[in-house]
Amino acid sequence: MEKKCVYLSDSDGIHDLRWRTALAAMGWDVSLTVTDSQTPVIAGPITTTLVESLADYSNPIIGLSWGWDLHASEKCQSTQWLSTFSGLIVDSVPTMEIAIALGASPDSIAMIPWGIDLNKFTPIPRGEKVDLSILSLRAHEPLYRVDTILRAISHLQEKGIACSLTVGNDGTLTETLKRQVSDLGLHHVEFVGRVREDELPALFGKHGCYVSAAETDGTSVTLLQAMAMEVPVVVSDSPGNIAWLKNIPEPTGRLFALGDSRNLELTLLEAVNFPEVTRNMVQHGREVVERYADWNQNIWRLDQLLASLLV
Repeated sequence: MEKKCVYLSDSDGIHDLRWRTALAAMGWDVSLTVTDSQTPVIAGPITTTLVESLADYSNPIIGLSWGWDLHASEKCQSTQWLSTFSGLIVDSVPTMEIAIALGASPDSIAMIPWGIDLNKFTPIPRGEKVDLSILSLRAHEPLYRVDTILRAISHLQEKGIACSLTVGNDGTLTETLKRQVSDLGLHHVEFVGRVREDELPALFGKHGCYVSAAETDGTSVTLLQAMAMEVPVVVSDSPGNIAWLKNIPEPTGRLFALGDSRNLELTLLEAVNFPEVTRNMVQHGREVVERYADWNQNIWRLDQLLASLLV
């Protein structure tokens, strides 16, 4: 059996590279163009632009959900395509439930969490205290609500509470966020732009807390990376985050009310004021990612799914 597939996406970011690299490592000859009607096509994220480009192809198609595409389905006019895919890969139970509600056949769905390389993201020694050196790594787009984090920093600094914020990544709102920092009179806020994956472990190691305020999520890779390194996490209460932090035997981090900067402020202070509870959470978080989010194990399910289409 010749292991050939096509990878199509309307983005060209780090996640695309991760999937293509993993496929190549499993022996797949990965093309970026369709040249025949038999080769399986992996297509994601499931956006209107992408699925419209698939209309002329009769190839077996595996939809690759990135989580946000189905969670924010009102922004995607392509959900009617879900029932036509030969297979659909989702990253979490909440995403699977949404896919089924939008018309995907349960039998066509494979749940493959967006795992991480646990050999690269390992715990580092930390002191007894939890400090408010905060790290944000989500894109500077409306979906990720980085402005909520800035407002929470403002609340903390107004009370004279020592804190800092490193803002990674970039996007259409970068300049707007920088103006917000100036307008709020914030200090100890640094924008560092996009961070290469091989630089992330050192960056996590310099911070006492990871924060994400996304309004919707499937499985956040940076959340898993923080959990793997036993960095305390404080994230919005979206279904995807709840799945990793709360819907498990023991909590692995803290949730705050979506869009509520005051609640985020209080939740950050809770992480600091109850360090023993926080330490227990991060230790359990590492156990959870070891069990469910090992990329080197999870990716083989995609290998099996693709191979089944070639039989």
